[in-house]
Amino acid sequence: MKRVIGRKSSMTPSIPLTQVEKEDAQAEIFKHLERIFSAGSSIDALKIFYAAKDGIESSTQTIRELRLTQKRYYTNLKRLIDVGLIEKVDGKYAHTTLGKIAYQLIETLKGALDQKDKLDLIDRLLKAKSLTMEETEEIMRAILKDTDIVPGERLTDILGPVKMADTWEKVVDDVVEYVNQATESIYFATQYADLRAIEAVLRAGQRGVKLNFISNGKDLVTRGLKLFSKIALTHPQYFKVLFDILNSSDLRVRYTNVPYTFIVIDRKIAMVEVVKPSSKKFLASFFFHNPRLAEKLIESFEELYKEGYEIKSLIAKLIGKTNA
Repeated sequence: MKRVIGRKSSMTPSIPLTQVEKEDAQAEIFKHLERIFSAGSSIDALKIFYAAKDGIESSTQTIRELRLTQKRYYTNLKRLIDVGLIEKVDGKYAHTTLGKIAYQLIETLKGALDQKDKLDLIDRLLKAKSLTMEETEEIMRAILKDTDIVPGERLTDILGPVKMADTWEKVVDDVVEYVNQATESIYFATQYADLRAIEAVLRAGQRGVKLNFISNGKDLVTRGLKLFSKIALTHPQYFKVLFDILNSSDLRVRYTNVPYTFIVIDRKIAMVEVVKPSSKKFLASFFFHNPRLAEKLIESFEELYKEGYEIKSLIAKLIGKTNA
């Protein structure tokens, strides 16, 4: 059986990666990170990258505003494009999804550098063995008072957990884990149909979690329902579960063109897929415990949802055929 590395078809049985394959996948990601750091290693490149946040419509004007020569401008712009941080869309240079994530990380790092002396003090504080965790947190709050780094908010952005999944199997593992923990809402925009993810989402719906779902076209819906039918062969009660969810006001579902896969859980945990710039195949996914990023992704979800088409009736029809 052929092993699929990277963007794995949900119809392909899961095959555990060997240690060598895991190391190769990690090495590939490190190489890509090296190219990204190299492309952004000059002040010129950083100026151009920041100028592209709101889109560069006129290179001539940007060259003049940044006081760059044409050669310096286009050389650095090409490097940023080649590593997938910037792309040209509708005649305008703008951040890609990877670029938007990089921008947020740079902004967080800038905030940390502004408070470097206080963060150094926190590092020394965390090494103190004579203080309890409660005492340490109280002192940290006092140190960071009146700064942009507030424990429970910006401190979470800097010191909070960020998980990276460098194989699709690991992505599914983490998505299922977080979906199983959901208590309030799930916003899920996906290009894939995965059996385990479908089961986890159905369980979340049973718990009363509000489901907001966008799939990448009718074909994906059909593939997902074929996978669902496999579950129903051994667990027929899932048909009733899906019908109940379809008739619930807690479900919003449409299909449209989904540019990349992302999920937001309880408005605080966010997963974003990063694809290879050349092939658009899966490269890695990042999981953030970051309410600010979660809200921005929900805004993106709502924009996609407005452009989408209703599919509740389509699903109900297909399920009826499957059940028959």
